[in-house]
Amino acid sequence: MSAGAASGQSDGAARRTVQRDVLCPFCGLGCDDLEVEVQGRAVRALRACAEAARLLARADEPPPPCRVEGRPVPFEAAVAAAAGHLSASRAIAFAGLGADMEGLGGLYDLAMAAGASLDHAASGGLFANLDRLARKGWIAATLAEVANRCDLMVVLGPDPTAAFPRFFERALPAPSAVASDAAAPMFVDRTRRRRVAVLGGTLSAAGRRALAPHDVAEIALDGATLPAAASALALALKGGTLGQAGLPGEIAAALSELAGLLAQSRYAVFTWDAARLAPADAALVAEAAAEAVAAASRTTRAAVFPLGGRDNVVGAHQLALWRFGWPLRTQVGPGGARHAPDLYATRAALADADLLLHASALRPDAPPAFARGPVIALGHAQTVFPREPDVFIPVGTPGVDHAGHVFRMDQVVCLPLAGLRPAALASLAEAARAIRAALGGTP
Repeated sequence: MSAGAASGQSDGAARRTVQRDVLCPFCGLGCDDLEVEVQGRAVRALRACAEAARLLARADEPPPPCRVEGRPVPFEAAVAAAAGHLSASRAIAFAGLGADMEGLGGLYDLAMAAGASLDHAASGGLFANLDRLARKGWIAATLAEVANRCDLMVVLGPDPTAAFPRFFERALPAPSAVASDAAAPMFVDRTRRRRVAVLGGTLSAAGRRALAPHDVAEIALDGATLPAAASALALALKGGTLGQAGLPGEIAAALSELAGLLAQSRYAVFTWDAARLAPADAALVAEAAAEAVAAASRTTRAAVFPLGGRDNVVGAHQLALWRFGWPLRTQVGPGGARHAPDLYATRAALADADLLLHASALRPDAPPAFARGPVIALGHAQTVFPREPDVFIPVGTPGVDHAGHVFRMDQVVCLPLAGLRPAALASLAEAARAIRAALGGTP
């Protein structure tokens, strides 16, 4: 059952229920107002963004069996086969890591027992941001602070709605003169339109619809110009002249006007999605945003709000820090932990690995290409594999098949998930614990 209300009615052999206030675990926004219909084992979203509806959808059918070398086997046989491969390997890479906190805990325990490197499929954007954060820090806002205080948002790069369909709805709720409107912002003028400046690609139709209640300015930039423009804006806030940036005159004029609006704002927020930028550009954009915030904060309030959080990458990062003292892209084992982000990023790790363990419980993502040794997949039941893994253990999805916890993208809130239907598969945590026990460790 979800945390919200549920209603039921008789409908043939299976009872139909509608579950409200369901929490979405997929993109990192942590939307908790979904409405879902469950009948038997079938799941259908009634209120959700298109991506959440796609990932929540289930048919009323039995789950697939475990497979070893393509042959159906019992769960225990698949666990034994996975443990055998792990025992025979000496350079193991754990990848994917799309899981709830409980599943990640089981995977990290297994990695410690077997000796393996750890990286999340969505860690590229995370590490582009960590480059700045680790060196100089930054002033960051929570989602609630953005929603309740931001009067000017600067979007750096592509339209966020492609990856986070409800971002603008959640971050910039529409103004309202109705005092009882709980969704309206708390600490800005509830009747005034807020300002949004988009530096980068043009807004999609969905983005424009979401921003219709606000004043929007689009400064069109190609990908190569974005880092220079973001840096120029930071320079202008520091008192520099935009003529030094070498930008076209119309762009320089637009940035100069935006710098003036930022200086007059009460709470400006800079946001970007590092995962959708070229790696080198992402680090430069994060640096420029943090510098702009530092400059603006001398006379007003400003903050960054980096977008990310797909498939609980924030939780994977946080748990690695708690458990090992290092972030992702770390090798762990009985001898301790070694952090080497260039060496243990998934692509680099697979170049030296002799076994890949791929975990993806939140979406049906196939493992990355790997031909140097066995592949163990602890994955979504609907996964389609370009190459059949040596061991496939289908696992339940957190927030659909069982309860769990995930982190919201702003890193400050750990959210509880509830199961929507009776579990017919082991959770990722249960599968990882079983394999660890078969290796000879404590289950």
